[in-house]
Amino acid sequence: MSLETGLYFIQAKSTHYNVGRYYVEDRSLLPKRVLSLSQAVGGLPSEWLVEKTGDRTYRMKAQDTYTGVIDDKLYAFLLPEPAPVDWVIKAHPEHGDNVYSIETESGEGWTVEGQSESQVSINQLVQGS
Repeated sequence: MSLETGLYFIQAKSTHYNVGRYYVEDRSLLPKRVLSLSQAVGGLPSEWLVEKTGDRTYRMKAQDTYTGVIDDKLYAFLLPEPAPVDWVIKAHPEHGDNVYSIETESGEGWTVEGQSESQVSINQLVQGS
């Protein structure tokens, strides 16, 4: 099942933390970290714009900025460079309704740690999970 272009909320299945940019950021044009956030630290649901770019690829915006990877961590880019990543979003109905993985075309995917305010990492995913 593919997603259509639209606004979505992202929540980590393992922690139930919302995924997004922190509600307080510096004012520089440096890339901004994308975190898993509990509601206790202001982790209110962030809207994500998911734009379909191909048959199975998407570009994703957090607070109107495209996302990509620096040193195996997920960032939102305020400037045109580095280039955003085209993500592959895969449905996993065997794990429940509206459960998806977000991956690079090479099979590395978004992962979160068990603690709030941890940055989303990009790691090789285990097949079948």
